[in-house]
Formats: sequence, structure tokens, C-alpha cells
Amino acid sequence: MWIDREISSKIINSTKSRPVTLLTGVRQCGKSSLLKKLYPNAEYHTFDNFLSFEAAKENPASFLKQFSGQVILDEVQYLPELFKELKIRVDQERENYGKWILTGSQHFELMENISETLAGRINIIHLETLSAHELRNKNVILLKEYLWKGGYPELWSNKKLEVSSFFESYIKTYIERDLRSIIEVRNLSDFQRFLRTIATRAGQLVNYKNIANDVGVSDMTIRSWFHALEVSGIIYLLAPYYANINKRLVKSPKIYFADHGLLCHLLGVENSNEWESHIYKGALWENFVFMELIKTNSLVPGKDIFFYRDQNGVEIDFIIEKKGKLTFIEAKANEKIDKNKLNFKKVFPLFNNIDIEGIVAIRTTNEYTLELKNFKVFNPLKTLYDFG
Repeated sequence: MWIDREISSKIINSTKSRPVTLLTGVRQCGKSSLLKKLYPNAEYHTFDNFLSFEAAKENPASFLKQFSGQVILDEVQYLPELFKELKIRVDQERENYGKWILTGSQHFELMENISETLAGRINIIHLETLSAHELRNKNVILLKEYLWKGGYPELWSNKKLEVSSFFESYIKTYIERDLRSIIEVRNLSDFQRFLRTIATRAGQLVNYKNIANDVGVSDMTIRSWFHALEVSGIIYLLAPYYANINKRLVKSPKIYFADHGLLCHLLGVENSNEWESHIYKGALWENFVFMELIKTNSLVPGKDIFFYRDQNGVEIDFIIEKKGKLTFIEAKANEKIDKNKLNFKKVFPLFNNIDIEGIVAIRTTNEYTLELKNFKVFNPLKTLYDFG
């Protein structure tokens, strides 16, 4: 089953206007399949292939010279030495738009290489795992399963695939291949314990010392592992909202998993009943809401989406800052709203001179947005909310 990706039009427009397009995203999010679908006549090379890797590494000029037409180069993070030679070739045919299409899994590491070589020549697009909106467009019947299965495309295209086996294999492959190219992991059991420990802290403030004590490693190791997961796109660290931008950089962030299916797996959730009864149900829903906001509105954590928390512990799950407007969002896992647990009235007066909107992301059965007296209500599993 093929599921159309909302980002396709952005990729097509990029290849019409830039000589190089880079599609980043975690492994198995569907980068290669999407590009092959969009550009079936392009030549395809992956650096997962040993011979392609060796040829490009030993003689990047000769390797790139062989391509006269459009080409997809997959997993380019393994070959940073390729970028300098690619710059030379791009500058020789600057208006040959769409010739070079690249993919990479470790997008932050890639940025460092690209900023030095391909600035002004490349458009970078990030692909997340499937959103509920994309599955709704495909008329997926068992959409409720998305809450625990997550959005890795193979879990939806291959009905015979066991979800727990997929994630166990994913974690093992990720640790053995990608993570070790960023940091040294000496004890795999420590790192796996770290993954499960931070899963219990989804939606919470990051406390490196407490996590280090629980895992049994040093603070510096925990910070290094957090960096590796963020660099690889496995987690997001969400900064608090402050009008003073410098304060956003020094205050503790909250942690979210880029795919809530992986989070569910780490917490032992394997079906809808276990999701409904889980002790961390609220955090699971909050993580789901966060990623739906990211996926469907192209939001960038720390740039236009934050969280709010004051010195008294009054908190708003998410704040979206766009075009001079602040949208406050509370994520509630229950199907009914307890207005006493909403903090809008406590926080709104602090922002008198700003255009403000309040929204509750809740598991309502309505397939459209409801407008109540002081806030709006919608279910991101069932409907799309456009923040402009």
C-alpha cells in the first residue's frame, strides 16, 4: 500500500528551482521510496552499498562524473568528502536544476558539511514518519492503531509485519550502524536502559543528573547520548518560551520522541487496550499531539513551537508563535474536558498586548474543530488544524 506524502509538492518545487535537493529524516521514514516514486527515471545509488561507497570515497570526482542525468544519492552522511567535489560540479552547471537529489539520516551532522560547501546551491527538506493526516487521506480504517504503532511507513504497508519485531530490529540496527558513527557506546545494555529510561520521561523536563543516576553512567555520557539521539532525529528537545530569546537557550528543555510508535514500544505498549490503560497515557498523547503539530504545520522546535512553565509550575504544553500571534495548546488524553485542569486563565493575562488563541487537543469523537467560549477543541487524530 502506497501512502502519498504531503511533503511531495515541496520536493518537486525544490527540484525545479535548485541544482541540489537534500531530503533528511530518520532511517525507515520513507526517504528513498518517496524519491523513487517521484523520480522513477532518475539513476539511484545508495552508499549502503559497499562498492558505491568505496568508489565515491576513493575518487569522488570520477564517481560524480559518471552521472549525465538526474541522480538520487542515498545516505550521503557516510561521505562528507563528496560535498566539495559536488560543489565543483554544481558550479559548472548551476542552472541544471534537480539533477542532484540527496538523502541523509543524520541531518544536523549533514548541515555542518553543507554549510561549508553547498550553501546557496541546495534546498534542505526534512521528512518525518507518517502523520495521522496522511493516513486519513488514504482512508485507513484502523486509524486508532496509529496511537501505538506510530508512523513508520513499513508498519502500514506490510500488514504481516509484527510491530514489536520491527522496533526491536530498528533499535538494534540503529545502535550498531548509525549511533556508533556519532559516539562510542561501550555497553549496549546501558544504552538500551537509557532509551527506556528517557521514554518514561517523555513530555518532562530533562534532568541529566537524575537520568545518569537511574542508568548508572556519568552526566557527560548522558549528555552525549542525548546529543546523538537529537542529531539522528530520534528525539526532539523542546525549549521553553521566553520573549528574551537568550533565556530559551539556557533553560531546561522537554523531551519528545520523533515517532510515538517507537516511544510506545519502549514503554511496552503493543495494542490499543494497553495504550488506553497505560500509566503514561497522558504523556503518550502529549507526544502524539506534539509530533502531529510538527508534521502537519512544518513547525521547528525552538523557532516557532515551545512550551510554557512559570516558577510556580503553571504549564502550557505547547506555544506556537507565528506571524505575531501566540497559540496556546493543552493536550488532554481523556475524552472529556476538565476545565479546572486548563491553565489558560492563569497564563493569558500575562500576554495582554499579543494576539492569543487557546486550543485543547483532546480525543473528541468530532471530526472537525469545535469553538467553545474561551478556546477551541480538536482531535489531531481525526482532523487537521491549520495554524497559518
